[in-house]
Amino acid sequence: MRWWCYFLVGAFLWSQPQKAEKHLRRGGELMEMEDFATALGEYEAALRYNPYSAEAYANGAYCAWRIHQNTKAVEYFKKAEQMGVNLTPRLALAYADALQRTGQPAKARPIIERLIDQTRPTDPLYERLRLTLHHLKNAERYVEKPLKVTIQNLGGVINSPQPDYAPVISADESILFFTSRRAGSTGGKIATDGLPYEDIYVSEKDPNGQWKLPRNAGAPLNTPTHDACIALSADGQTLFLFNSENGGDIFISQLRGTKWTSPKNIGPPINSKYWEPSVCLSADERTLFFVSDRPGGMGGRDIYMCRRLPNRKWGPPINLGPPVNTPYDEDGPFFHPDGKTLFYSSNGPNSIGGFDIFRTELRADSTWAPPINLGYPINTPGDEIYFVLSASGLHGYYASEREDSYGEKDIYLIDFSTLQEPVAEKPAEEELQVSSEPTPSPSFRPNLTLVSGIIYDAQTQKPLEATITIIDNLKGDTVATLISNAATGKYLISLPAGRNYGIAVTAEGYAFHSENFVVEEAHGYREVRKDIGLEKYKSGTVIILRNIFFDFDKATLRPESKAELERVYQMLKENPTMRIRIAGHTDSMGSDEYNQRLSENRARAVYEYLLNRGIPADRLSYAGYGESRPIDTNDTEEGRQKNRRVEIEIL
Repeated sequence: MRWWCYFLVGAFLWSQPQKAEKHLRRGGELMEMEDFATALGEYEAALRYNPYSAEAYANGAYCAWRIHQNTKAVEYFKKAEQMGVNLTPRLALAYADALQRTGQPAKARPIIERLIDQTRPTDPLYERLRLTLHHLKNAERYVEKPLKVTIQNLGGVINSPQPDYAPVISADESILFFTSRRAGSTGGKIATDGLPYEDIYVSEKDPNGQWKLPRNAGAPLNTPTHDACIALSADGQTLFLFNSENGGDIFISQLRGTKWTSPKNIGPPINSKYWEPSVCLSADERTLFFVSDRPGGMGGRDIYMCRRLPNRKWGPPINLGPPVNTPYDEDGPFFHPDGKTLFYSSNGPNSIGGFDIFRTELRADSTWAPPINLGYPINTPGDEIYFVLSASGLHGYYASEREDSYGEKDIYLIDFSTLQEPVAEKPAEEELQVSSEPTPSPSFRPNLTLVSGIIYDAQTQKPLEATITIIDNLKGDTVATLISNAATGKYLISLPAGRNYGIAVTAEGYAFHSENFVVEEAHGYREVRKDIGLEKYKSGTVIILRNIFFDFDKATLRPESKAELERVYQMLKENPTMRIRIAGHTDSMGSDEYNQRLSENRARAVYEYLLNRGIPADRLSYAGYGESRPIDTNDTEEGRQKNRRVEIEIL
């Protein structure tokens, strides 16, 4: 009987290597087909039959790395090393990358240095290895001194077990669009990677500031093909999409009431026969940034800029050049509503691996400041791309692959409120292109005023589609022209610091409404809620001219009053039967006699301007009321300022 037991044990031991070999062969076949997830399963099965298989550990490690299981990849590579495996350059590169992605750049560096020593400078791999070494040295510096920021997964309400990425937000964070490969995509198609086609999803914030369950954006934004969002205008009414047709083009859709228009190819000079994967629009909608790999750039993908022409078309593309663009790839531009700060991603030499997020600023001489790496843990050895930032500068959104993700990629919120001064040293300089200036702080606090609200009919309270014109009063230039939403009346405008803004709201058949905002650098960031009711043209309608300015104690019109005066002139010209009375008012400071005389002289100054522009005298009259008709308290400076005004009354 004993011999029979020996036979069974021997047969069992003899069969184990055969079974392991079978799984190894199958794993190799699956690797050739690039089915790395299934191949990893085969190598793990081989290890169950032969726990000393160096081949299973080495190839299993590579498969784990390819499917982003970097912790397992590092474990398997270490086992293969302990068994004396001489890793090929392909496997060694994967090992170094897995170490870097698990926060061990110092352990990855000797592997890359050894590969560099073994590689000829003429080998195409040589430059890639040098760039990787540069990334590792940067990573060591940044990882040693991480920034104090909170990076929070948006959770299962927003994220799914499938990839979720490319978040875009309105400036006030009231709406979030993103791209997802989750089940239930439009058309129900499955791509060759086994995942559903891309679709666009949208979420709004509830009254408690929490994101609602996202919904599929539906037609016409989503189609049976891949559909991805890449940018949203500051007011949330213009959406940019990417479509793979024609080599990769940018499309645009606009919100008309509650419906999005069918996406339209934005056309030349932005789109070309080359790849244009990303775009962003300035808050004033006068500058557009986009990415292209067209010839004539600095190498790879570059960021370009177009200015809007007077005919509303886009001017010729301008390559941003150095220091923004590098011989490597730049992507995912986002131009902040402050009107001068550009965020973007680059995998160039100042990265710590893959794409990192950088910040640069447009200076007064129209050049770009040296880019600042946002640092670790915002940037990781993986790819950080398509970063967007709220107008307040406190909340950033991007997609990242992290340990707590629900799927391959998840959308994360970065809370910058705890961010302190920088910590990382200047990246190491070699022959590769790097910044020659010291690394400044990644902290960012915008100076701007965000004005939002609803425009409505003052009598019926119904929302109105109105035109909002923003003027730089000192220069007399039109800064932006925006439209409120026809269904909701909502509008949002961003006013960067350092200007005196005149704002006029107009709608057909309604008297214009005037507002004035002086945004000083010392204001920092602030939000203003301003609901505006428009009055239809009728006798008795009063328009306060908030952008009429006089020198102190004088009735001389200042130059920055011109835009407002011309607005009154145009109204009279377009309504040839309209007659108006111009009324001057003051606060209660000073004597009654003085205030009466000053208010009358100021009203007369407006009267004479319109006469000189050709408006007949029989359509105009003027009067001064001094301090007798206040519209606010005279006990505060703010109230007194409102009482010092010029009005026109339609007669």
